Amino acid sequence: MNEVLHANIFFLIASIATVVFCVFICFILYHVLKIVKSLRAIIERIEAGSEMIAHDVAQVRELVASGGIWSRAIQFIISGTRGSGRKRQRVRTEE
Repeated sequence: MNEVLHANIFFLIASIATVVFCVFICFILYHVLKIVKSLRAIIERIEAGSEMIAHDVAQVRELVASGGIWSRAIQFIISGTRGSGRKRQRVRTEE
């Protein structure tokens, strides 16, 4: 075989390999893109949840700063120790 035929066979094989490689890379990039979209959706949900948590923490901080939670807790404790206001009477049984 002459050298030109060898070169043509090499370029044919190299061209086919390049096309197969490009198709393979496109397939991989397509799946990577799907994964990135899923991650983006998950991150958006996490950000929304963290914003809600930050808002709740800010409300609790305001409640504590105003003294509201402590006065409610103290009222709960005091009302729990007072009971219903009546004392139980013991009944003696005679033998």
